[in-house]
Amino acid sequence: MTFSRLDLDGLGSPSALAARIYELAPDLTRDFDIADLCRQLDIVSITEIPTSAYEAALVMDEHKASGAILLAEGRSAERRRFSIGHELGHFLIPTHMPRAGEPMTCALADFHHTDAKAHDRHKRIEAEANRFAAALLMPPQRIRRAMTSREPDLAEIVRLAREFAVSKEAMARGYVAASRADIAVLVVQHRRLLRVYRSAEFPWIEVQVGQSVPPDSLAVDGIHLPGTLTTIEECEPEIWLGSSATASVEVMTEQVLGQAKGYALILLRVESGET
Repeated sequence: MTFSRLDLDGLGSPSALAARIYELAPDLTRDFDIADLCRQLDIVSITEIPTSAYEAALVMDEHKASGAILLAEGRSAERRRFSIGHELGHFLIPTHMPRAGEPMTCALADFHHTDAKAHDRHKRIEAEANRFAAALLMPPQRIRRAMTSREPDLAEIVRLAREFAVSKEAMARGYVAASRADIAVLVVQHRRLLRVYRSAEFPWIEVQVGQSVPPDSLAVDGIHLPGTLTTIEECEPEIWLGSSATASVEVMTEQVLGQAKGYALILLRVESGET
């Protein structure tokens, strides 16, 4: 890599910045060394520290001449990689400016913001940093080229997460964005819904964040040990969707992947009939 931040001048959107980096470095592998890229773009250090005050932070001067990234120690390599991508996004997006003398600190919840049009400025810029990290680490076109399964499948999300060196949840979010099918991936813990990633055409899901998954869901049946993957099973749309949404759904399927500490990923897919 021989480019510099000058080659990114004039760009402000997360996706445009990531796309330009790939234009400048087309040979980046799926699991490229993000620390090398950061050094190329004036991040002078990446340091892990013992802290519970934040998940990651960016230290820089008011002119963004250079930056340093701090990471809470003890995180997995995949989680660290996304955190670095997120902080690099803050550094490169021109409108993300720190308060004088203060680092930009990011809590764990900030890595789950997805609404880049949120009225709350903090949530909006965190969502933008997440969009940059996702576009940099998991470009949709690269995910599509790497797909081998004919049908959406959590097993493929697990394999792609390994190939792109990101967490399963991060890849689930990227997979939903890259897939041509109408799908949603739900993150649950102890059968309670935490987060939803759904494609633009996927119907509204009746279950709200914080509520328990429906009693007829596969996520309720049996004990899903870490790494246990169910088959893809057809389910009644009424289990997850409201009555108005089910009218156009011809087939709905569900699949569950058990994870550690009571977490699970649920993959839902709908196929719509003729209207």
